[in-house]
Parts: sequence; structure tokens; C-alpha cells
Amino acid sequence: MDFSIVMPVRNVSATLREQLDALVQQECTCSWEVVIVNNRSTDDTAEIVHEYAAKHPRIRMITADDGSGVNFGRNRGIEGARSELVALCDGDDIVGPRWVQAMYDGLQHHEVMTGPIDAALLNPAWLVHTRGLFPTDRPRAYFGIFPLAAGGNMAIRRSTWRRVGRFREDIVGAVDDIEFSLRLWQANVEIGFALDAVIHYRYRSEPISLWRHGRFYGKGKPLICKMLHEANLPTPARFAGWKSWALVILWLPRVFTLQGRAAWCWVAGNRIGQLEGCLHYRTLWL
Repeated sequence: MDFSIVMPVRNVSATLREQLDALVQQECTCSWEVVIVNNRSTDDTAEIVHEYAAKHPRIRMITADDGSGVNFGRNRGIEGARSELVALCDGDDIVGPRWVQAMYDGLQHHEVMTGPIDAALLNPAWLVHTRGLFPTDRPRAYFGIFPLAAGGNMAIRRSTWRRVGRFREDIVGAVDDIEFSLRLWQANVEIGFALDAVIHYRYRSEPISLWRHGRFYGKGKPLICKMLHEANLPTPARFAGWKSWALVILWLPRVFTLQGRAAWCWVAGNRIGQLEGCLHYRTLWL
């Protein structure tokens, strides 16, 4: 087996078929498999995987109920992969038509690969406007300090994963890929970028989901700042987010429109989550 695609999933029956359809239509010059790590799903996720696996032998499922979290699923999938070369994607996004080939080709020259994240295809324009677009010609960067490889659009050699360390399963907040990218940067691992390795990313759209997701993202930010500070590396300003705190107040009148409500819920949830993260990690980065 030349290449393994690892997808950790939990209760993604509403979107999983679209992702699996995109994967089974991929063409690659190598032999490859899709390893789906089912982590405590209570919906029809497992049934959908079994349905596709019966038609497509390269798809198989690992049931992982002895832990939880996306990083737990990633680690378990990488452990169970049959190849030294592994790519990661999520069950609520859609891979581009040349994603598998682009990731495999990239790993012939780099230890880690990522690619463009497109938010336009799966989201209404008003929602994209509230969250913004990602760069399409280079990896994102954390406050301009170090490059990022998105956890849902990453390929890595297992030897690099072992050397840098597994994905941390104890992180509070959605900075799992940021923390891993920081360790890659500290280990002098260059992140390659393939233009054809496109992932079509799906935003949350309901206000309560945006609030929860924003809060989850905010909780982990203080950890990254603390890690940079303790390693004597450049850090964002301690109060770099003060403008966002101001927006929580200034944008209150906008909650009566769909777009304004979405933007406010995301920013407010993020701010509250970051405050919770400061308390959890005993640091101050607001």
C-alpha cells in the first residue's frame, strides 16, 4: 500500500456521503486506501461507511470507542494505516478532484503537505463574508509567526509524526492543528503546499453552532501563546484581541439580521472561549 487517507468521524451522517463520493472518484497513480476512524457515532455514520465499503474495497473502518476527540481519531487512524505516507481529511468537508494525487506527489519531496482551503463552494456568500476567505497560494500563518497545516487538509510521513510527536489529545479548544504546526516549525519541518490539494470547507451556519464553534476555537488560543512565550519565541501581543472585544459591544445592533447575528455569535463565542482558555491554562492572552 502506497498511501493511506485517514478520516476521523463522529456523527457526520448528514455530510459523509458527499465526502466519500468525492474520494471514490479520485484517480491516483499509487495504491491507496481510506481509513475511517469512527469515534462513538450515534447516528448513521457507521452504516454509511459499511455501505460504501461494500462497494469500494479501498474503504475500511476502524471503531475507536476507548477515547474521544479529533486528535484521538487522527492518532488511531495513523497507527492503523497500512502506508508510511498518510493524508488527513474530515467527514464534513469535500476534497477537490485531484486531492489524493496532489498530496501523494507532495510527500515525495516534503515531510508534510497542505493545500488551499476553499470556503466558497459549500457556504452561502453572507456566511463567507462573516468569516472571511483563506489564502489559496500558500499556507496560512499564525499571526505571521509560523506556517499552519490544517488538520483537515494535511499529509504527513509517519516517521515525521513519530519524530515530532503524536497529535495532542489533551488540548482544550480547537487549536489541535495549530499546536501540531508549532511543533513542526520548532523541529524545522517545512510544510509543502500543493495547489491541487484543495479542500472545500463547510462552515457552521446556525447561530448556536457558530457560538459553540467560536468558543471552542477561542479556548485553545492562550495555550499557543503560552507555548511560544515559554519557548522564548515571538508571540502575539497579550491584548491583540482588544478590537474583537469592542466588536462584541459595537455589533449588538446587528443581531437582528441573519449575517449580523452570525458574525456576532462567532466573535462573541470566540472571546468568551479565549477568556475560559486563559483561566484553564493559567495565562493572559486576550
